[in-house]
Amino acid sequence: MNIYEIYYKNKKRFNFFVQRNSWRNTAAEVIGIEGVIEGGDIEGKPPYYKSQKVYADFYNKTTKKIIDKNEEISSPGTYAYRMIEIRGGRKKK
Repeated sequence: MNIYEIYYKNKKRFNFFVQRNSWRNTAAEVIGIEGVIEGGDIEGKPPYYKSQKVYADFYNKTTKKIIDKNEEISSPGTYAYRMIEIRGGRKKK
């Protein structure tokens, strides 16, 4: 799935975790999509919409420590992502 499809699968909510096929021990928590208010639709046509930028916080999956905050995810329209669950991660705000 691509990030946009995962957003819809997650009932139009942010703060979901994804991993890309090429990432070994890194996970990203998607925190926003350009021009989208949580719960809203993505402008454009699926599956790529308008190739809006996607922002995430990146974590080390083993240590659960943050690597980078509010960084752009590369190629969010590619079908190289999957939604994952992070157990024992940081507490939600």
